[in-house]
Amino acid sequence: MPSKKKVIKTYVSEEEYQSICTSAEQCSLSLSAFAKAVCLGHEIKSSTDQQTRRELLKLNGDQGRLGGLLKMLILDDDDNRKAAERLLREIGQTQRQIVKKVRSI
Repeated sequence: MPSKKKVIKTYVSEEEYQSICTSAEQCSLSLSAFAKAVCLGHEIKSSTDQQTRRELLKLNGDQGRLGGLLKMLILDDDDNRKAAERLLREIGQTQRQIVKKVRSI
């Protein structure tokens, strides 16, 4: 039974073909799915970007846990309160920078 889908053919050079194949691979898509998504104007996110986003979010969580530990130190130790509060502010700034970077990816 013949398929009712239409086929689009295009001619590309060897370099263009390799570039398209590399881009499709980076996005974890087949060549056909990649070409279709690009032609239809869909936003394509590479798997590298997604992996970077996950790593940054994990780092953000680690920063939050570190902040929690510092808060516990403040409650337990008045001698180091000023240093711990300064570190908490720095952690907060770092977390905001991480979130900003994640949103830009």
